[in-house]
Amino acid sequence: MKKYFYYICILILLFFISIIPASAKEIKMCTRSNTNLHVRDSMITGSNYDDIMSTPCVDNEAKVYDFAELLTDEDEEKLYNEIQTYIEKTGYDLVIVTINQNNKYDSTRYADDFYDYNDFGFNKSRDGILILMDMALREIRISTTGYAIKMYSDYRCDSVYQYGKNYATNGSYFTSFEKMISKLSDYFDEGVPESNINLNFDENGKPYYIKFINYSFVGVISLIVTLIVSIIFYNTSKSKIKVGSTISYMKNKNITVKTDKLVNSIVTHHLRNTDSSSGGLSGGGSTFHSSSSGSFHGGGGGKF
Repeated sequence: MKKYFYYICILILLFFISIIPASAKEIKMCTRSNTNLHVRDSMITGSNYDDIMSTPCVDNEAKVYDFAELLTDEDEEKLYNEIQTYIEKTGYDLVIVTINQNNKYDSTRYADDFYDYNDFGFNKSRDGILILMDMALREIRISTTGYAIKMYSDYRCDSVYQYGKNYATNGSYFTSFEKMISKLSDYFDEGVPESNINLNFDENGKPYYIKFINYSFVGVISLIVTLIVSIIFYNTSKSKIKVGSTISYMKNKNITVKTDKLVNSIVTHHLRNTDSSSGGLSGGGSTFHSSSSGSFHGGGGGKF
């Protein structure tokens, strides 16, 4: 009897040992349904039902979602710890996703939807970054949201992608992610790039560029227009008006001439929006696009 009990204990022990690796890599999933889409109400536009339902529903605390099984348990744990360090340092969320099937047939769309419909991001502007390694399309895609769009210009996103590309090509996926996280951290240390100093966000998290127009420029244009109008009046008037009397003539015509000194500047809002999914504009700031949820994302990436 003791012998049988001993064998039973051994079998139970072996069973638990065998399932420990699987449990460590298990991703906590949820199920979307018509009655519970598991998304914020603000994310439901009325036309994005299929986009929501085709997006995996996960626990957003895990941060590493290795659906393609490119990483070991130890790799995932190390990346998770590095991500936590990055989050504490920057205040931006950071997510890593690997897939070997893309039901959306577009890596940018998959990355944006995964971020939006699993409620990633901090603060009202949902600041954060998602790095997708798409083995189906052989692409690395970086999706930025909120103030991460301002911190990581197209040039910086392309640089991060290039930093990890060669390692991914050689099959060193853990090192690729590690290098990209390191580069993101380095850029954060450098601060907002000069090209994005004038990038801001409205109360809904929509990015826009503040465009400064110098009054001196406006003054020059005004003088040119005034000169042209004066010449036209001079040439078309039946009685030739002397140039010196142009101002008097304009006053008689109820045309007001301002002589204020133009020394300051005015500000206008200018939205720079693009549907392009690629980054790499080395001289410019951040381009951004609207996802299926209506949120705005920047980023970059490419093939590997």
